[in-house]
Amino acid sequence: MIDDITEQVQAARERVHGQIEDARARHTALREAINEVRGLTATVRSPRGEVSVTAAMSGAVTDVRVLHDDLDARTLSALLTQTVAAAQQAVRDQAADRMTEVAGADSSIIADLRTPLAREGGL
Repeated sequence: MIDDITEQVQAARERVHGQIEDARARHTALREAINEVRGLTATVRSPRGEVSVTAAMSGAVTDVRVLHDDLDARTLSALLTQTVAAAQQAVRDQAADRMTEVAGADSSIIADLRTPLAREGGL
């Protein structure tokens, strides 16, 4: 009877040890993914290619290019605003794709990243 209990305790210890090792491996993979995601950028062009915007994962706009010189201020403003929003969402989508690999598609962080950012004025 004692041998049976000893075997059960040993088996339980091995299961717990395996769970700890699995958790450590998941933690390492998650840290690596987070570090990758922090460095992501996305470049988006307006639908007809008049402007190009690059956004970082932080939300910062790192590059804006106006590729068409005959745009009036109102059109340019609207194109830039829309393209900035698209670039920011594109980098969030890249992050969601990468994080899905380690956190799973059902993770709340994935849903948060895929949800478009709220914009003042409805954009």
